[in-house]
Amino acid sequence: MNRLKLTLIILLATIFGFTVISDNKAQASAVPANYSFDYHKAQVGAVPYKAKSVSHSAYLWDYRHTKKLHNLKNYPNSNWYVFYAKVKNYTGKRAVYYYVGASSNLKVKGWVWSGYLTRLLAKSPASFTSESAFINYVQTDRSQRLTRAILKLFPNSQLKLDLSKAAATSINAKPTLAPNYTNYIYLNDLKPAGSTQVGDDSMWYLSKTAGKPISPRINYIETILNANGYTPSKRESMKNYNIGIASWDGAQDSPKSYFTSPYPSYQLDDSQNNGTLLYLATAK
Repeated sequence: MNRLKLTLIILLATIFGFTVISDNKAQASAVPANYSFDYHKAQVGAVPYKAKSVSHSAYLWDYRHTKKLHNLKNYPNSNWYVFYAKVKNYTGKRAVYYYVGASSNLKVKGWVWSGYLTRLLAKSPASFTSESAFINYVQTDRSQRLTRAILKLFPNSQLKLDLSKAAATSINAKPTLAPNYTNYIYLNDLKPAGSTQVGDDSMWYLSKTAGKPISPRINYIETILNANGYTPSKRESMKNYNIGIASWDGAQDSPKSYFTSPYPSYQLDDSQNNGTLLYLATAK
């Protein structure tokens, strides 16, 4: 190896090493020295987060960080509620850790490095100007898993942005009527056979179970639909109906730009939304 190549290698290694060290120091200094979070003091309690990856190992630990309790990748269908957060020092490295519980089973809990999680956010249909962008969001965003399952119950009804905007601006569970539609069906109001309790209707049920596993909730909604005459064959025949859905399902409904920190805070984390509103209508 000639002297010029050797000099370049040494120089690059020095620059790279300095960059890594500087980056690590920057990350460490970004961690608030006395940061903590206690859901008892927060405006809406525990804050919903999701795993950045559902396929890579990321462990939940005991408080002393001596025992692995659970692996995030074993719970791909779960969101994670942050109950507590604090700065911890393990192996000489300061970092923010969250004490979390799985939305699918709150008995699954432990301390996890904050870098494995990110906020669970959902958008209102009102924030979209393009129907294609809205449909892509519904088809791909994690917060819309319930929406996707509901759409499967109406396989031949078309999802519409303007009708979904009407759902998002509903008053007393009734949509602000979109001018291009008629024959509204308020799926929010439907109840199980024989029930007269307001809290039993589909809207309240989905709100009370926000963030829980999807399958049992969809089974319940399908039971309600069947009891009200919307059997599988009836739903399949509703080709002339469009569907509007506005669903947050336990996610936060503020835009990402609203948050000044990736960590939960007492003041900012007040926008959790459990709502799911849905309507059917035909075009005029």
